[in-house]
Amino acid sequence: MSEFVLSAIVSTVTLVGLVCFVLFHIYRGIHDSLSNATIGCVYNFEYEQPVTGDPERYMAKVLSVHRLSSDSIQRLNSTSRYRRYDSKFMRTTHLVTAQTPDGKIRNFYAERTRNVRRPLLGGTLFKSGIAAMMF
Repeated sequence: MSEFVLSAIVSTVTLVGLVCFVLFHIYRGIHDSLSNATIGCVYNFEYEQPVTGDPERYMAKVLSVHRLSSDSIQRLNSTSRYRRYDSKFMRTTHLVTAQTPDGKIRNFYAERTRNVRRPLLGGTLFKSGIAAMMF
């Protein structure tokens, strides 16, 4: 009976250690920036919402990176309906298109992100669906 208890304790400690390792690499990862994001990489970051100014945490896989010129920004400001009459809204030069774990495609301006991390296990968690449960 004592061998069973010992193996249960070892299994529990191993499982807890594995969960801690995974959580550490999701939330800590490698410091990075969305300004020089790589297509296909998964990033974990806080994005400051332009309407409320409150940060929201996202984990997202980068689909494309756009470098906007001042002419492109001016064209977007004149043709886009998004916050057309909001004088406080400003577009920036680095626009990243990314997919969140729930399958939504979103655009993020890199200059509005902070605490950007590239999780070491982010791609695995993203593909397996575990990231969708956490974010």
